[in-house]
Amino acid sequence: MIFFGHLGITTGIVRICEKFTPKKDLDIDYRYILVGSVLPDIIDKPIGAFFLRNVFHNSRIFAHSLLFGITLLCIGAYRKSKCGKAGILFLGIGSLIHQLLDSMWLYPKISLWPFLGLKFPARPEGSWVADDFTRLVSDPKYYGPELFGFIIIAYYFIKLVRNNGIKEFLKTGRIQ
Repeated sequence: MIFFGHLGITTGIVRICEKFTPKKDLDIDYRYILVGSVLPDIIDKPIGAFFLRNVFHNSRIFAHSLLFGITLLCIGAYRKSKCGKAGILFLGIGSLIHQLLDSMWLYPKISLWPFLGLKFPARPEGSWVADDFTRLVSDPKYYGPELFGFIIIAYYFIKLVRNNGIKEFLKTGRIQ
């Protein structure tokens, strides 16, 4: 997945879970969920595919590991219990859903880093931007989730616009 797949599907998953959670238990800030849903790529793509490409040979490294997501969850849970602030917790939730959507269980040396060794496996990256674009316009397994994610994001955006909720969303992260 590139962008809308992560944003939309993660938002949809969290929104469904929110429906089954008592309101007093959780006040979800979707701003953090959205950032968390793309955070592994925001961190790993520049490091592994551009700046240190000759070192890692992989654009899925540290932030695609379970250690990263679980660390965010633990820090977030601690901050929520001590300060009542759950932003980092939501970053962790979004990041872990990102890893599920990237099928990271297929890459245990990345997913379970550093427990299976400190070195990340090399992945033939080639021109990943061009490859992603080609798959985006030709492969239904690739453009399907992107389209589905876009529809979810468009739905919530239109809902916010119709309910005059954009300012509220930007201020609180709530989706009405």
